[in-house]
Amino acid sequence: MPRILAVDFGERRIGLATCDQTGQVVTARQTLARASDARAAREIARFCTDEEVEAVVLGIPRSPGGVESSFANRVRSFGAKLSRELPVPVDYHEETLTSWEAQRAMPSGTKEEIDRQAAAILLLDYLNHKKGDRR
Repeated sequence: MPRILAVDFGERRIGLATCDQTGQVVTARQTLARASDARAAREIARFCTDEEVEAVVLGIPRSPGGVESSFANRVRSFGAKLSRELPVPVDYHEETLTSWEAQRAMPSGTKEEIDRQAAAILLLDYLNHKKGDRR
C-alpha cells in the first residue's frame, strides 16, 4: 500500500496525517499555518518529498444530508493547485464531522492538535473505505 497523506484543509490552518506503508498505522503529523494557497501547496509538496508520500487525500465537507457544502468548492480549488505541485495523485474523501470527532476525542487540545487529529480521522475513514472496496 502506498504511503498516504491526508489533508484537513482550512483557511487558517491545514492539518496533516500519514499512514505507514501497511496502511495499518495512522499518525497525526503537523499543522501548517496557511498564509496562501501557493505557499501551502509548496509546503505540502516538500512534506510529500521528505516523507516519501505516494498519494494525497483531501477532505470534502458535506452537509448532514450528504450534499457537498459550499466550502467543498474551495477545497477542490486548493486541490487543483496542490495537484500542480505534486508528482503523486490527489484524491478526495468525505470528511463530515472529522473536526467535531477530533474535538470530542481531545477536549483540551489546541486548534493545531485538533486539525492534525481531524486529518488522522479522515485518513482512517479513507483507508477503511478502500479496504471495503477490495471485498
